[in-house]
Amino acid sequence: MSIEAIRDRLARLAELGSELIATRYKSDVSHQEFVDAGAFREWRVGCVAFLREALGEDSPYTKEFEFNCDSPYLSAVARGQAVLRATREYIDFGPVARVEELVAAEIFTDLLGIAERLLRAQRLSAGVVVACSVLEDVMRRSARHRSIPIRENVDDLSALNAKLSAAGVYGPALQKRIDEWADLRSRAEGGELLPAMRPSADSLLRGVREFMNDHLF
Repeated sequence: MSIEAIRDRLARLAELGSELIATRYKSDVSHQEFVDAGAFREWRVGCVAFLREALGEDSPYTKEFEFNCDSPYLSAVARGQAVLRATREYIDFGPVARVEELVAAEIFTDLLGIAERLLRAQRLSAGVVVACSVLEDVMRRSARHRSIPIRENVDDLSALNAKLSAAGVYGPALQKRIDEWADLRSRAEGGELLPAMRPSADSLLRGVREFMNDHLF
């Protein structure tokens, strides 16, 4: 989910919340105000799923919404709308680590697209170097997130690979693949990649995409 998709989805949920409030009615029995129960459940599920995906289950915004917007009372929906407004402000102006990673994912996706175009143009060395640069950055972020000690701007791809594998982030099979990619990168930096090595370069690019999807967040 991109940053723009997050903003668009948040705006749509707020819009649906306003439409939900328009269904308000007063109970003849309790004299309290409610909204349409079915529409409320559909809206609430959408909001909870979005907040968990965008900010995480432990985010105070997610928890606040789930706790305060738990029934089709008009007041509960109003509280839910307030949380969505606060979430929008937080995403636009606050230091949101998860959203920061989403921005990084967008940048990395663009860079991997560049790497793919370079490979198609038979510029194998350039494409492999770009792809491995993305891989190395994702590995550094993964290590920081897990509080794995690394030497910033010192540990190379092989060193990061060894530390992440030793910490149990992934197993020996993936560690071996990344070591092979590191070797391919070294050869690319030396201008040693030949057109016949295109399948290996393509495989590396696919692997880096998969690694980014699995380990960036």
